[in-house]
This record gives sequence, C-alpha cells and structure tokens, in this order.
Amino acid sequence: RLVTFALIAIAATGLMIYWLVGRIVLQPVRKLAAATRKVADGDLSHQVEVGTRDEIGKLGESFNVMMHNLADAQRQLLQANKLASVGRLAAGVAHEINNPLTGVLTYSSFLLKRAEKDSEMREDLEVIVRETKRCREIVKGLLDFSRQSVSERRPTSVNDIVHDACRIVKNPLSMQKATIVLSLGDNLPQVHADPGRMQQVLVNLLVNAGDAMADAGGTITVTTDLVEEGVRIRVADTGSGIEPADLDKIFEPFFSTKGTRGNGLGLAIVWGIVEDHGGHLSVFSEVGKGATFTILLPLGPPTPARPSEGTQA
Repeated sequence: RLVTFALIAIAATGLMIYWLVGRIVLQPVRKLAAATRKVADGDLSHQVEVGTRDEIGKLGESFNVMMHNLADAQRQLLQANKLASVGRLAAGVAHEINNPLTGVLTYSSFLLKRAEKDSEMREDLEVIVRETKRCREIVKGLLDFSRQSVSERRPTSVNDIVHDACRIVKNPLSMQKATIVLSLGDNLPQVHADPGRMQQVLVNLLVNAGDAMADAGGTITVTTDLVEEGVRIRVADTGSGIEPADLDKIFEPFFSTKGTRGNGLGLAIVWGIVEDHGGHLSVFSEVGKGATFTILLPLGPPTPARPSEGTQA
C-alpha cells in the first residue's frame, strides 16, 4: 500500500510539475518562438501578449519594446533611403528644368504685357505665367531638397530660433486669423545646431499649421522644454488634423494634403534637417482636433557635420 500510495503521489506531483512548467515556462516560450518566426518573415508589428510579471513576462515586454524600436528604425531607414534617392535625382533634374522654365516665364510675362487689349489671350497667358511660377517653386524646392551643404553648427538657443521664426511668419499667419501662443521653457541648455536651418524647420511647421486651419482661424502653440532625450520643441495647431492613413506618408517627398497649394517637399526637407542634427521628428494628430509636431534635439558635443543630401521626416 505504501509503495502504491508513493507511486500515486509521485505521479500526481510529476503531472502537477509538468502542468506548471508547461503553463509558466513552455507556453510563453512557444509564443516568443512563434513571434521570432514572424519577425524573421518580416512582420515587425507583431506583439507578444504579456500575462505575467515574472522573468518570462519581463522578457515578453522587452521583446515588444525591441519590436517597436526595430519597426521605428526600419521606417526611418526606408525614409532616409527614399529621400537620398530623390535628392540625387532632384539635383540633376532641377538644374536641367530651371533654365528652360525661366525662358518660358520670361517670354510669357512679356507677351502678357502686350496682350492687354485681348482679354481671351490675356487669360490664357495668365494661366501660363501662374503655372510656370508654380513649377518654378517646385524646382526651387527640389534644389533646396537636394542641396549639398555643410551645417554651420554652433551652440544655439532654441528659444531664440523660435522667436526669429515666429517674427517671420507673424504677418502671413495673422491674415489667416491664426494666433501664435508661446510657452517656452526657462534656462534651457543650448543645443549644437545650425540656426538658419533650424529656423527653416520652424517656419515650415508654422506655415503648415496655418494652412491646416485654412481661413477659419485658430491657435498655434509653440512649446519648448527639457526632457531626458534633450530639448523638445512642439508645434501644435487647432486645425483639421491629418487622416490616419496619411500619417505614415506626410514625410515622403511629393506627398501633400494641400492639393495644388503644396508641392510635398516641405516636410521632407524638415525631416532631413532634423535627422541631420541627430534629432527626431514625430507627429500626432486627431482628425478635427489638429496636429502636433514634436522635435527632439540631443544635448552634448556636436557631431561632425555631414553633407545634406535630401535626408533629414
């Protein structure tokens, strides 16, 4: 009887241990193994369900964080490759187009002055001049996008850059009934940046914020503060917001939500400048509630400036 009871107890204990090991260890490990196979197949959006707070659960949380960072790095790499390719193409195309475009604009403007009495011809020429000027702006954007220049970085006050950018766009935004509200942090450390290029970033974001509110008016809030990653700049508007399907595309060259009013290069250039400074640009938006663009600029000694080739976004 003792032997029988001992065998039964051993069997029951063994089954219990097997069940516990399978439940606590084997099952989570199988999920992690399945997740790694999905990652190997290229699915970086897969997340592991974390049901415990033990070591296995912490391993699952670390896996999810790793997947998020890996997916973000992949998006940045793809974006950088796209912009680099477009930048190299734009450098050649823009120069070839610029000269004949200038000729078309010059002669059409000359003909427009001579066609004051012919209203029908004048209307046609006005269309030619207007569209030629639009093409010229696109070419100018391409030249800016593909410009290979070395950043002149020096210790710079982020708040000074914000003030300078706001002064530039104050009058145009007031015509759109947009109000700028500043909430700037005190005693922020200086960042090593090119003031001119970072001012270009802020001006572009402010202009886009004004366009997002059309002529209905609204508020653009510019905030600066110090966070663990560095100095943070946020530009938030109360406009129409960005559709969820467009959020992953807005930093791509030639993608625009403005229709004929935009050439789709502004945010691509902005992304490239921020990335060239070792920073990070992100956007959060809700339809009907506006959008918030966040720039993170790192602290510390400056890194060697490298030529900008359309990579910033």
